[in-house]
Formats: sequence, C-alpha cells, structure tokens
Amino acid sequence: MDMQLLYIFNLFSFVGVIGLLFYTVLERAKNSEKENKYDRQSDKLDRLERHVYELEEKLAKMAPTLSNDEIKDQIIMMYQEGKDPMYIEKALDVSRAKIEMVVKFHKLKEKREKS
Repeated sequence: MDMQLLYIFNLFSFVGVIGLLFYTVLERAKNSEKENKYDRQSDKLDRLERHVYELEEKLAKMAPTLSNDEIKDQIIMMYQEGKDPMYIEKALDVSRAKIEMVVKFHKLKEKREKS
C-alpha cells in the first residue's frame, strides 16, 4: 500500500513538472511572436521617420528663401494691411521681436519723411 501511494505521488509530481515545462515553452513561444512583431513595427517606424526626414529636407531645399530686405518688406506690407503681429509671425516664421523692431523703424522712417 505504501509503495502504491509513493508511486501515485511520484506520478503526479512527474505530470506537474511536465506541465510546468510545457507551459514555459508555450509562454516563451508567445513572447517570441510578440517580440518579432514589435521589432518589425519598430523597423517600419524607423523607415517611415527616415523617409519623412528626407522629404522635409527636399522641401526645405525647394522652398524659396527670402532675404532680410524681402522679409522686412513683407512685414511692412502685412502691417499696413492691418494684419495682426501674431499672424505675421506665423506666416513669415519670424520672431515677434523682429516684427516689432521692423514696424517701429518703419514708423520712425515715416515720421522723418513727413517732417
């Protein structure tokens, strides 16, 4: 009787160990699939970011650049049209301090011309 119980306990222990090993192998396979999918998505994202960066560089090269005099003329023209300084700042991509400086000097120049 004691040998039969010992045999049954050993059998259950063996089944438990095999079950744990099987579970470990299955979980590792699932994690491996997730890691592979994550790596593929990460690679796709890297390629997409690189492509967007290259397109931005091409666009920057193609975009006409304005000289300082042209920017000042644009600021004065927009100011005379009554545009808001914040609108001018966003439209021309110029700092607000530069806009205010150009407008101030333009006003001084107009005063001198009137006098």
